Amino acid sequence: MAALGLIAVAAAALAADGSPLARWTLTETLAPARVLPLVGLGVAFALIGLRALTAALALLGLGIVAGIVGQDRLLAVLDLLPRAATHLFFTGPISYLAAGAALVAGARWREGLAPAAALIVGAMLALTIKLTDPSLHEPAYTWTPVLIAFWIVAAVTLTLRAFRRGWFVIFGRILGSWLLAIGLLYGGASLVPPKRQPPPPAMALPPAPSPGGERAIPGLPVPDEPLPGGGERFRQP
Repeated sequence: MAALGLIAVAAAALAADGSPLARWTLTETLAPARVLPLVGLGVAFALIGLRALTAALALLGLGIVAGIVGQDRLLAVLDLLPRAATHLFFTGPISYLAAGAALVAGARWREGLAPAAALIVGAMLALTIKLTDPSLHEPAYTWTPVLIAFWIVAAVTLTLRAFRRGWFVIFGRILGSWLLAIGLLYGGASLVPPKRQPPPPAMALPPAPSPGGERAIPGLPVPDEPLPGGGERFRQP
């Protein structure tokens, strides 16, 4: 599954110049910031039991559907956060925190947190797809990233479950702590308003010309000034 997916990604890279969908898929759907929470979710799925895994996969799909159908309501709730509209409504930090919490938790808590994290990540994924969709709601721009997301989660989950070792739990907690740190740093930095640049210094205006100066001719006496000998110069009408 991983090999077939990599072949599809390579084909999309070759067709990126002539296909807007392929170019958007490479720059948005397969961006590291989008892929990393899905990888963390796949690792969490590999560390839970079969029943919890089945529930988590179902909730992942349910979260995607809920994010697409209830897009306006979710955006209205997330818009309560400051500066949400300028940072994709914090869909990225929320996904990082949800996947990280499922990995850091202990074995008992992970069985319940992993399905809940799948629901949250699925909803945030759907919002991200809709917010970054450059088309006029073409179906291909929706189901393509959804299939890629399921491919990433399934490839990571099945690979780790097939070659599971005891130290995978330690690796999962380390990865979860990184995801939590990224989510907190990314979200905290997005909440801080940017520094306002000081206004440029005011430019000094040139001095106003003296009355009659614009009519002065070099080499001729200035009107309305007395002559050196005591006479008067001509006066202009």
